[in-house]
Amino acid sequence: MKRSVVFVLLALLSCAPVHARSAKTQFKVKVKVSSGSFEAKAGDSVQLTLREDTIKVFGKTCPRIIVNRGRRYFCPVREEIVSAQFPPSAISGIVQGKNANFVSIIWNEDGKKATLAVEPSERDSSLIVGLLQKATGKKFVNADTQSADFPRVLLGPNSYGTNLAVHSDKFMEMTRDLKDVCPIVQVTINEQKADFTVRLNHIEDELAMHENQVEVYNKDGDLISGNEGGSVLDAVKNACALIVTEWAASRE
Repeated sequence: MKRSVVFVLLALLSCAPVHARSAKTQFKVKVKVSSGSFEAKAGDSVQLTLREDTIKVFGKTCPRIIVNRGRRYFCPVREEIVSAQFPPSAISGIVQGKNANFVSIIWNEDGKKATLAVEPSERDSSLIVGLLQKATGKKFVNADTQSADFPRVLLGPNSYGTNLAVHSDKFMEMTRDLKDVCPIVQVTINEQKADFTVRLNHIEDELAMHENQVEVYNKDGDLISGNEGGSVLDAVKNACALIVTEWAASRE
């Protein structure tokens, strides 16, 4: 009799972690893009909490980031705490891009649009979107599928340096990567038709050290984001997250 009771207890305990995982509401994510009162920077690690009555983002950011040859990041001054909290009813849009690995939230903040695009783990991406949909009742924009109403993107790559590899065609590389990770956008060479412009400065030297500086501009020619570091593919993924988020926010 005692053995059967112990067996039942062990069986119940073994099921507990599965139940706990299914009830997960807190996620460690990395920031890709943010606007509004939550002034985090790309690469910041933050905690995203999703509940039926509130959405909260909390973390630390460096007011000034030094980039060393596109590889090392360090904060020369004390980190600042940043946070944002709002009800699910304030959310006006949700975007998911599995290929570019991001989930975006668009919400209303004092009459203005605020946005946050984060990089979750592959396992958490769909779970986050599911919780957001459950809390808001809204459908999400899928950046991995083509759309009849798509944003047009003009690419402007430039390469500098002494390494022979610097002469490779970055336009073709960016076009291929953007098509793979962000099918919802359309690459164009017509400046008048472009909704966004992505400019890449790719720098290489004799030691094969490289650095990628990326800037994204809107239709009016205003700079909306700029960052550096990582590969060309990383730059394209970040540009995808920003472009689709901004594009979705403009249509809400």
